[in-house]
Amino acid sequence: MAAIRKRSSILTLITICLLILLSSGGFFTMYLTHTIKTDAEVINKLGIIRGSIQRLVKYELVGIESNELIEEIDSKINEFKGNKIRIYDKKGEIHYALGDLCQTWTLLKESIDDLRGSPSSQNKQVLLERSEEVWTKSNTMVLTSQGVTERKVDRFQTSFIFFGINLVLGILIIFLIKRYVKDTLEYLVNYDGLTKLYNRRYFNEYLGREISVVERYAKDLSMIMFDIDHFKKVNDTYGHDIGDSVLKELSNLVQNHIRQSDMLARIGGEEFVVVAPETDGDCALLLSEKIRKIVEEHDFMHVGKITISLGVTQFTQGDCSDSIYKRADTALYKAKKNGRNRSEMETSQVLN
Repeated sequence: MAAIRKRSSILTLITICLLILLSSGGFFTMYLTHTIKTDAEVINKLGIIRGSIQRLVKYELVGIESNELIEEIDSKINEFKGNKIRIYDKKGEIHYALGDLCQTWTLLKESIDDLRGSPSSQNKQVLLERSEEVWTKSNTMVLTSQGVTERKVDRFQTSFIFFGINLVLGILIIFLIKRYVKDTLEYLVNYDGLTKLYNRRYFNEYLGREISVVERYAKDLSMIMFDIDHFKKVNDTYGHDIGDSVLKELSNLVQNHIRQSDMLARIGGEEFVVVAPETDGDCALLLSEKIRKIVEEHDFMHVGKITISLGVTQFTQGDCSDSIYKRADTALYKAKKNGRNRSEMETSQVLN
């Protein structure tokens, strides 16, 4: 159960991290989509400014004054300066280019005023030179905006790779959660909730499998059934909570003194069973006495000393799960009848 809890904590942590990654990846993709959409508007507006300036200079050189066009260019530049068109540029490249464009545009307007006041060839030449500078600055700003957008597109493609990785991790998490749920359900079905030992259902299943192995390979198999002597008195004297504590303490004590290959299960209130593969009756009786003495000598928290009675039997040819179980139960009954705190062995098949 501790392993399941630990796995649950790890899965919860991983799931939370994955959700954070998916959320951040989703928000990042939305952010890039929004900014790329805005960048398209920026590039379009800059292209209009660049074309409008070229058209304005042509008009002015042939003597056509176009104040409306100047106002239109001023309005579009002011949209950038007033942040009415949002520029998403962390490095400030576009803003820097915008500053250069504003300076050259101001100088160009001064050249236009000079040309209108004195349409000399010298003023025309200055206008042409400054118009070339403005066009270069506006074109630089367009190219800078395009470069910023292209880098965002590259990051946008990277976000899809990131999303794909998260998707794979998500599938893995679903698989692990499914496995965790399966393990948890198996635990709840196969284990006793109080003592954490195997329960009656698993015992029956396990015993059936072991009998099949014994019949196939002609191996030994023994069973030890035991329960606590006068356990009702423990519950009546100390209460059921203390009784439960005794059951858990007894389970841990016995579990720690049997082989790893032996199976210990709780099959009733205070009734337990040990299935010992590859163990004949004589060895099982020795193991039974070992368990009995360990329990007898142990000081249990809250209640002090308790004893157990044990019934031992060995698999014989023709046995089934029911017959060997009943024989172990008969041996346990004999141990109770003969004074408790003892082990009895039943070797012949007794069916009630």
